[in-house]
Amino acid sequence: MADNKPQDNQTDKPKENLIEVEIKRDFWDEEGERQRAGTIIKVPVEVALEGIESGALARVKKD
Repeated sequence: MADNKPQDNQTDKPKENLIEVEIKRDFWDEEGERQRAGTIIKVPVEVALEGIESGALARVKKD
């Protein structure tokens, strides 16, 4: 019998809500890549809240 389930493991995970934030100070991500201040990125809500509390991130206001 053929298994008709998608092979992509990403489909098994619930979709995370992402928020656009601005980086306020440089940091290095898990891969060792430098993320520069002033860059706008999308991150999960929990990461955004932690970053905003620490002052490393700021929310991006939509017009």
